[in-house]
Amino acid sequence: MKINLKELEEDKKRNFEERLKFIDSWVEYIKSHSDRDWSEQQKAMINRKDGGNSNR
Repeated sequence: MKINLKELEEDKKRNFEERLKFIDSWVEYIKSHSDRDWSEQQKAMINRKDGGNSNR
């Protein structure tokens, strides 16, 4: 199997740019939502993941 270094470098650059975009969007979220909002959303997500069995 031959590795295309140019393609690999392009993937690396694209991945880095996607990470930066995510960081920017996360910063905007943090600035625009209170800690309480974030906490409630995390609680709801965790409860969905474990089927509401948070007493384990």
